[in-house]
Amino acid sequence: MNWPLSLLIALITGVIGLLLAGFTANACVDWYHISSREGAAGIFVIGLALLGGIASGVVGLITARVVAAGADPGFGKALAVSLGLVLGIGGLVALACHGLADIPPTLEGEELRLEVEIRLPVDQKTSPKELKGEPHFELGSVVNQTRRASRTGELKVAQSRLEDGRWVLPGEVLLFTSRGQRSLDARIGDEALAGFLVPLPAHPGQEHEQWSDWGPRPPSGSPPWPDTQPSYRFRVQRIPPPPPPPTLEDRAAAKDAAEQAIFDAIPPGAPIQEWLPYTPEWQNERRRSTAMERITGKEGYVAELGNLMLGEDVRQAEAALRFIGEHPSPDAALVPVVTAAGRDLVIRCKKVNASTVEEDPDYEGAADLSIRFTSWMVAVRALRGRNLGDFLPELGEILELSRVRTDSRVMQQDVRRVASYYLKTWAGVEPLPGDPPPQ
Repeated sequence: MNWPLSLLIALITGVIGLLLAGFTANACVDWYHISSREGAAGIFVIGLALLGGIASGVVGLITARVVAAGADPGFGKALAVSLGLVLGIGGLVALACHGLADIPPTLEGEELRLEVEIRLPVDQKTSPKELKGEPHFELGSVVNQTRRASRTGELKVAQSRLEDGRWVLPGEVLLFTSRGQRSLDARIGDEALAGFLVPLPAHPGQEHEQWSDWGPRPPSGSPPWPDTQPSYRFRVQRIPPPPPPPTLEDRAAAKDAAEQAIFDAIPPGAPIQEWLPYTPEWQNERRRSTAMERITGKEGYVAELGNLMLGEDVRQAEAALRFIGEHPSPDAALVPVVTAAGRDLVIRCKKVNASTVEEDPDYEGAADLSIRFTSWMVAVRALRGRNLGDFLPELGEILELSRVRTDSRVMQQDVRRVASYYLKTWAGVEPLPGDPPPQ
């Protein structure tokens, strides 16, 4: 067997080794709780996969050359031996990693917590609640009489109780590993309360969900465990998995229910501005219909709308004007208030023109005017579409005034351009050379 075939065997073996090492490394991320912070878990998996691939490639190359020098130097034999070695070594490594990891035992797929009740000596008259210091409860994993790992739990001092003349103190801790014997250590401050090895198997069964007998249990023939020493009993309890996260439909339904509750809390006779946010066409149709009915059914609603149009709150003025565009059947009663809003825009245009850049460096006046004018045009188009009003005098005066502040892009693009377009469309008035063309 020549060198090219040996290199091919090395390549194939290396790829298999890379995949096997990557699979094992990915499992180790869970087994050893490797953090994914800053990509640590990904770097770990990629690094071990590459290392395994390189090592497997070397094994494949050496094996191929050894077989080539033998009595039967076939390609198939060399590849089979190489893959067998890599798969065997990889399997042993995976088993070793699994065996040395702290993998929590489960019962029917659910993780477990260890619940313990510690019965203090009969001569312990002081309540645990009166002892000074922080409570401490720890579960250890003991291998070869050495505690190799531990997990802190909760000693529930507040739930301690007096039972048959002895204080009973509950505690619980996550059953974090299947390795080793289980050791328990309970203390409050510097006072040790109990320390035991709990006879719980590596993988508890359903029978361990019931309370054990009180222990420790001395060997057969020995005296019973004295009441002057602490004793304990234990059980395991399943930890239910967290509920699945809400679906998009669940979140949408919850959001809609919350919004509906807010909507339902609005009194029927509330001011119009409380109903206006629910009237745009993108709102929930049921709430929108109700809001429309509440507004139009209110006595004097036209005057109330007009006051909002002329008020200093630009967003309320905008909502009031746009409501007319959303109105299913606007009537002539709305024409005077929209006309008044147009006259108000003329006054505001004059104020903007009279202000200096120093007085209004951010052109806030022009921005406010743009919002009002855009929403006024929504109302005007709705009313003109039903032949209920003209509004051309107000529109013409707004156009003339908008031509003054050529330094304001908002005035030119949002007001002058639109006013020029509609004045030509509705009245045949030709734009001036400086008027921005329609977009």
